[in-house]
Amino acid sequence: MRYIGGTTYGWPGTFVVALLLMPGCLVQPVRTVVIRDEDPQKRTTAPHVREDPAPSEGIDRGDWDDAGQIAEGPARRGIYRVKYHPSYRHNRWMVVEGTLERGRTYPVILDTGASPALFVNDIHITENRLAVHPLDAGDSPSAPGGICYLPKLRIADFTLLNWPCYYLAQHPETQFFGLTVARDKAIIAGVPALRRFRYIAFDNITQEVEFSLKDTFECGQPQQWSRHPFVIEEDFGGSAYLFVEISLAGEPVRLQLDTGSGRGLAIAEGMWEKIRPHVHSVKLSKTKELYPYIGRLDCKRGVIPRLHIGGRTVSRAEVSIFSDDSPLLEQSAGMLGMQCFQDTIVVLDFQRSQMWVKNTSSE
Repeated sequence: MRYIGGTTYGWPGTFVVALLLMPGCLVQPVRTVVIRDEDPQKRTTAPHVREDPAPSEGIDRGDWDDAGQIAEGPARRGIYRVKYHPSYRHNRWMVVEGTLERGRTYPVILDTGASPALFVNDIHITENRLAVHPLDAGDSPSAPGGICYLPKLRIADFTLLNWPCYYLAQHPETQFFGLTVARDKAIIAGVPALRRFRYIAFDNITQEVEFSLKDTFECGQPQQWSRHPFVIEEDFGGSAYLFVEISLAGEPVRLQLDTGSGRGLAIAEGMWEKIRPHVHSVKLSKTKELYPYIGRLDCKRGVIPRLHIGGRTVSRAEVSIFSDDSPLLEQSAGMLGMQCFQDTIVVLDFQRSQMWVKNTSSE
């Protein structure tokens, strides 16, 4: 799960600035923390998924009832165009609004950096009394988690029915001088769910997503697009990862695409050494970046004035450089976030295993 940040609302800017300018404010006023709920089931009296002692086995096999259905609305249009959720303005991730069975709405992050089909946190469980089946984490320091029964997730005029869903009993939240001002309520839709569409188009110009259940993607004017092949690899546990073959500063590379991140590049030291001769001098500073489901990770961060990615040039491309053995990069030597495509259109053509990028330049 390459899930970062959180949805931020409220707090008028002038009020915040006034407080920051008050004498004596030497502590960090705004910070993101991860809050754990050791047992959300006890607080909601939510039922277990089933009396079956091991429902995870059926989910992993893909035969738990009718898992993985996509039901269309009465119009059965096949193509659905949906506006980005307001949290896009702050986080720049690919996100729409979704509605659960009880009518509550949440951001749904369309996250190719996430390997489960669907992923929720303790907030969704407590607010919707979702049935859960905790799994033994053994000696792992991570928060308790397991399987969650999510019967319906509606997006626009289609609904994901009975999809395999996982949860962790924790969530990130933004605090202002220790007071909670925003809690992360995003549901994650990962590669196994996204690949069920023929294509998904992220239009960062109009800030809309286009889902196609039936039609093949047609670009109209091929000369205006670059194509980059991708592969989806699965492990024995059913997790799926999407890797795209693209050029970075003129070097052919294989990166994990992360549409759930509004940041730029997250790459290993080895890859940085490979592309560094092809970029202008970049000032790097040591810092830590928070990945709520992994932790705060040491890295070096900077901005590349002009970076060639595929068939286009990205100005002020953000780069974060991690050690080669960083837990963030267990699956690849780098991750490609959506800051690199913030002014163009990206299409994931699952039918052809191609990523299409409109040839605009961010310069």
